[in-house]
Amino acid sequence: MKIHVLSMMLCTFTAGFAATATAQNPASAAATGMPPTMVSGDYGDGMLIGVNPATRAVTGYYSADNVNRQFNCIFYLTGKLGKSPISVSTYFPEAPADKIKGKLFLEAPDKFKVRLSAEHGGCWNVMHFADDSYPAEFTVVTKHPWLSIAVIQSDRAYFFGTPTSSQHRKAYLVRGDGVGVRAVQPGWLQVDFLGENKMTSGWIKKTEVYPVE
Repeated sequence: MKIHVLSMMLCTFTAGFAATATAQNPASAAATGMPPTMVSGDYGDGMLIGVNPATRAVTGYYSADNVNRQFNCIFYLTGKLGKSPISVSTYFPEAPADKIKGKLFLEAPDKFKVRLSAEHGGCWNVMHFADDSYPAEFTVVTKHPWLSIAVIQSDRAYFFGTPTSSQHRKAYLVRGDGVGVRAVQPGWLQVDFLGENKMTSGWIKKTEVYPVE
């Protein structure tokens, strides 16, 4: 199976949250002194979110084109659960020094908005992340048990049946593909890739993805 390459722009959100990944109402959590929560899964419109309940780390991946596919907007995000609004910084994984800061507003465990101080290249033509009049808002479409989201940095990252498999499968990912991480073993990630028509799952080598800053 061949998965097409996206012309891309990646960036990373660094956020300050404080919570677990169980679903509950943020207002109720505040009233009881319990930390807010966030749901892992596909948020539609190109947004994937992964939440690790043990570390409270939140990671995500956004990838979308405009209507006639002339422009696309792609970014990676990372942070930790805590009180909303959350301060975030965004950047291209290969150039983490070039940051655009902003806020992430967690409105419910399965709903949030993103507001940046400026737009990344291509994003204005796809979805506005720096315009108060047109907030970038996301609501979960399908929940998944993802601990994190990763982005492929290799030209080809082949799927394996298990971390001990001697032969890779035919299916592979390409640079810029975003995947949901279900499990981690030394040197390996168990991932899901949401294709246009189906989800492909398997193990890939950890060296195939961008490191999280």
